[in-house]
Amino acid sequence: QPMYEDNLYMYMYFVCFIIFGSFFTLNLFIGVIIDNFNQQKAKLGGTDIFMTEEQKKYYNAMKKLGSKKPQKPVPRPTNKFQGLVFDLVTHPFFDIFIMVLICLFTLMMMVETDDQSPEMEEILYWVNFVFIMIFSTECCLKIFALRKHYCYDGWNIFDLVVIIFSIVGL
Repeated sequence: QPMYEDNLYMYMYFVCFIIFGSFFTLNLFIGVIIDNFNQQKAKLGGTDIFMTEEQKKYYNAMKKLGSKKPQKPVPRPTNKFQGLVFDLVTHPFFDIFIMVLICLFTLMMMVETDDQSPEMEEILYWVNFVFIMIFSTECCLKIFALRKHYCYDGWNIFDLVVIIFSIVGL
């Protein structure tokens, strides 16, 4: 007859066997389920098999919205003149006008060639100068109207850097 509680090390063996054995078996079981799930997903083209097309569209839209931070509107200045300039630079027509000027400026740069006449070089220089002054004025107006909020928009910073390099390049 075996002696009761004679070998205390066997307690540790059985406790470890039960804990690790059950975890190992559970891991194998879950691994097989996940592997089968991935195989079924691959058969269906790698899409989410539990979502309808509408749910996928909604999920993707929410994912895109979740990655964007909401922008706070820039407060209108209380100064009347600054408020008028603010209304001008935040009007959608102003953005369209500047975009048209950028396209014209791009076309003007496309006209330049290596073997152009001195008169053409002079004309292009002055047209370039006028465009840079217009874009500089736009930048100054935005800085005046938007104040510190001018620096919060990456496009404004990009415009400022391009204008500075354009002025230096004159």
